[in-house]
Amino acid sequence: MSRRLRILYDPEADVLVVKLREGAVADEELLDNDVVVGYDREGRVVYVEVLDASKKGLVSALAELAKAGAAPRSASKASE
Repeated sequence: MSRRLRILYDPEADVLVVKLREGAVADEELLDNDVVVGYDREGRVVYVEVLDASKKGLVSALAELAKAGAAPRSASKASE
């Protein structure tokens, strides 16, 4: 089973999905903060879905993280 983390965003629906593992979803739980958690048969989290993600600032935060991760290291770190 693959354990690769995937982050997906649907701008039309404004839904951010963080997929933690592959597998069939056996149960879902809607939390009171517009977050849906999907579980497999063993109770492990398969995904976390955030509704109205841009209104919560998550999309811009992830974009900034992606930029920071793609940016070259500073000169002091690169020379270490």
